[in-house]
Amino acid sequence: MLVVSMKYIYFLMGMFVLLSIFVSPVYGTETNALIHYSEIKAEIQDEFTLEQGYSFKVLDINGKSGSCWIGVYFNGEEVELDDPFGKEADPFQYIKTIIENEDDEEEIDYLVIRITPTEVTEKPLTVELEVEQFVDPEIEATEYLILDKKRSLDVGTPLKLEDGYTLDASNLKNNSVVLTLSKNDSPVKEEEVDVGHLFTYSKKVGGKTITIFISEVKNIFEGADSDVIFLEKVSQREDIFVETNVGISVEGPGGGKIREGDIAIIRYAIENDDIPKVEVLLDGKQIDQRKDVDAGTYSTFAESLKAGTHEVIVNTVSGDGTRSLHTKSFEVESSIASEAVETAAEAAAEAAAEAVYNLIDENNTSPEIQNIMDELKTPGFGSVLSVVVIALVFFVRRRG
Repeated sequence: MLVVSMKYIYFLMGMFVLLSIFVSPVYGTETNALIHYSEIKAEIQDEFTLEQGYSFKVLDINGKSGSCWIGVYFNGEEVELDDPFGKEADPFQYIKTIIENEDDEEEIDYLVIRITPTEVTEKPLTVELEVEQFVDPEIEATEYLILDKKRSLDVGTPLKLEDGYTLDASNLKNNSVVLTLSKNDSPVKEEEVDVGHLFTYSKKVGGKTITIFISEVKNIFEGADSDVIFLEKVSQREDIFVETNVGISVEGPGGGKIREGDIAIIRYAIENDDIPKVEVLLDGKQIDQRKDVDAGTYSTFAESLKAGTHEVIVNTVSGDGTRSLHTKSFEVESSIASEAVETAAEAAAEAAAEAVYNLIDENNTSPEIQNIMDELKTPGFGSVLSVVVIALVFFVRRRG
């Protein structure tokens, strides 16, 4: 018969108490819907905006240990944190304690933000972060059209979502599948996703990354009649139209006027990040095209332009296929040589006209003579007519 000493039992009970004290605070923590996921690269003092009024700042980075010091803010006010540090094996987590039942004061911990440092580079000192945000239980998530749902997706049959979005599956390979998210039949993202991993689609608005769609590939079933993808954590927020701000300027080689035959320098400044495609057209013909364009100023050139009015169009194409046109008209002036020829021609025409006036009787009002007078008075009549008129003068003198 096995006899257990009471001292041993008390020892075990004490160990359980100690374990309950030092157990990780994440144990038993609940999570609501995942509404934000991003992978970012940050330097010290970089600040990032999240959903529901939250933001965070990288306060410091330890290049040797790979850990970083995080500050969290809600509506601009700093949030008090129990543990502001995180590293890859032990991510930073902001946990919010809620009293669910005021009668018995039952407290429940909710994970709101988790930030995982994945790689630290010392020169320059930067850290790569995986950022996850979950719905704060005390804040309504009214902007979400789908929130934390499960869906099944048949390969070859698009899954209808909200706001004109659809999701397609193709190219099954063991434990992976290619998912394609489209808006109004225009693909916005395509990616091969492994089982257990996330598929997300985000837009950048004013430096803020907003997750529009998120889902996790939970499982893949390949059958005799159908192949099905099982999704969890499916959430979709209201779509955001990102208006592209573009400024256009056109100038000559010296930074001033553009003359006939000169090169025109066309600059376009884009204020938005992550624009899938930008096209530049001059008088309806494409002269420049760029893909995956970030905010900045870009240049292109146009050669041997003729005198007159020209039009530049900068066409930006968003991820969902939406096009935004920005136009600017500019003038190309006649070249200096052309102006000199025109001036000389006008002077010759005026001299010829004066000679004719001197030779013709002022009282001669016949239609033929009046027509000649009217033509000579036309601005820029040209040197060719001047030669003809001078020949006419010689003819009149010989007859006289």
